[in-house]
Formats: sequence, structure tokens, C-alpha cells
Amino acid sequence: MELNSRTLVWLVLGRNSERKPRRKERRGPSRDSCYRAWVRTLPCVACGSRWQIEAAHTGSEGGMSQKASDYSCVPLCRSCHTAERFAYHRVGRLEFETRYGVDFVDLVRALNIAWTVKVSRS
Repeated sequence: MELNSRTLVWLVLGRNSERKPRRKERRGPSRDSCYRAWVRTLPCVACGSRWQIEAAHTGSEGGMSQKASDYSCVPLCRSCHTAERFAYHRVGRLEFETRYGVDFVDLVRALNIAWTVKVSRS
């Protein structure tokens, strides 16, 4: 029989050794389902529609094929996000911002401030 620390604890104490609880630390960008749900209640920033709103990730800090932080989401309807000819995912960020006169950096900053105020008042 191999005598290691676990076996020794079993022989002396008659029970398994206590294992340290594994700390499950999340790696990668921040996730907040409540924030995304709130973003989906807002009108589309490109066309103003309130139908089929999606929380579109606009940041690039995700890296290595990861989505960006949820705090970089903006409200886009399904058409403006992915479906239409000049949709965000079809033409890219720069052309989309130019075509619709949207600045995602400023918009994300404003949404984050509005969310912080909303959460602090709750």
C-alpha cells in the first residue's frame, strides 16, 4: 500500500482528509445578465425600433475569440445588429458608426453611467 498524506489521514483519523474548497474564479470579460436585460428594454440606437432588441457587444477587450464585456453592450434591433444589408456584424464597427452617426465609446459610457444610477437607486 502506498503511504501518502491522504492514506495517512485515513489510517490515523479513519476519514478522508479535508480538501480545500476550490475557488471557482471566472476568467474572461465581465458578465451581467441583468445589465443585458436592461439594455434590451431600450430602443435601437441606429433606427429607434423597440422590436426584437438585442444587447450587441461592441467592445474589443474580449480577445482570443471571446465576447467583450457585457458592459460594452448597446441596444440594436435584430435588423441593425445582424440581418439587414448594413447591419453591425455585416459592415463592421467603423462603417456602422459612420452610417448611423453613432459613437459606441460615448454610448457605452452613457449607458454604464445610467445603469450605475439605476442600480444605486434600487
